[in-house]
Amino acid sequence: MTPSFAQILKLSMALVLASVGPVQAATPPNAELAAAQQAVSRADSADGDQYAPEQLATARNGLAQAQAAMASRKYKDAQALALAAAVDGDLAYAHSRAAQTRTELAQRRAEIEDLRRRLQIEEGGSRASALEDEAPPAGDYAMRLQALASDPRLAPFAAFERLHAQQAVDALAKARRSKREAAEYLAQRRVEVAELSARTESARRDVDQLDRERSELLVEASRRDAEAARAEAERLRVQAQIQAEEAERLRQQAAQSDIAMQDVEAAIAGVSDVQAAKLRAAREREAKLAREEAELVAGGKLPPSRWDERGEVFTLGGDNFTAGKATLTERGAASVRTLAAYLQATSGSAARIEGVDAKASLAQQRVEAVRDALVGGGASRQQVRAAVGAAGKAKPRVEVVVSTK
Repeated sequence: MTPSFAQILKLSMALVLASVGPVQAATPPNAELAAAQQAVSRADSADGDQYAPEQLATARNGLAQAQAAMASRKYKDAQALALAAAVDGDLAYAHSRAAQTRTELAQRRAEIEDLRRRLQIEEGGSRASALEDEAPPAGDYAMRLQALASDPRLAPFAAFERLHAQQAVDALAKARRSKREAAEYLAQRRVEVAELSARTESARRDVDQLDRERSELLVEASRRDAEAARAEAERLRVQAQIQAEEAERLRQQAAQSDIAMQDVEAAIAGVSDVQAAKLRAAREREAKLAREEAELVAGGKLPPSRWDERGEVFTLGGDNFTAGKATLTERGAASVRTLAAYLQATSGSAARIEGVDAKASLAQQRVEAVRDALVGGGASRQQVRAAVGAAGKAKPRVEVVVSTK
């Protein structure tokens, strides 16, 4: 519960009255003040102004009062105010983190629901997260901490916050009457921080589980799209073959008439061009989907590519290898792993590896290193058809030329 201005004023007066005496504490509370500053700063960095504005404002106000008391050498007041500011800062941080986690939960569930609809997968029932449960009822602080420790969903979490809460509750039990109100202020908020932190950490585990489920659904969606593209490419190939056979039949029928032959050739050329364009577009779409699938499965990025008469050409520049050696760098190894996944996802594909370097021997070694990495990444040796390295003045590189039947 966020304290009102009147409550804050009342607490401040209680802290001041409790510290009245002939002499203030002789030691400056540097550690307490630093902890309060850190708590307020952490809440501020967690977007507390957006998600927990009231709690953060209370913490900032308490920190300002503690700093003023410190400047006036009222160390006893400064210590009490700093302790209150620290717990208010921790509470603001806990509320901000809980609000952000609720938002992430809602986003992940919406994304998963959309993917399930797209894939026509039956909705799976997801249990409510700890943050969606009803807030624990107010009551005895010790009993609330015991309930937190007994809950199997929450017990593994927020050990540090529960320890702070237990210390505050123990301090409340031992507090003299003059300091009881300040001690209860700390105990109430420490218990609330512990409860909210445990529920948030439990919900964070739910977010992680949803992230994994979303990744699996994305891979499945990519695979289905790739399968559909492959089926469409095969359909167009068969259709093109049938049309070619029909064209040959027409040529034979029109062989006796040059004029008829010219008309038939013109018609055939037009049909062939359209069909070839459709087949080329279908193959390019299949390759695009296979790239997406490979990057999702391998968790990396394919190297830059271009198309020419040989097929799709992937280029591994010199920065993918250790200088002067054939050893792949971490980045180069990740690219080759992803390329291996791409070869597996592309039906009927084959790869030819070509390398260029000022030193023919180094070019050959790098080509062989890429070939071995492709096979190690899951590509079959039958797919990697040749490995050639040559000397040249061009920029050092290794090219993997992927062609399909």
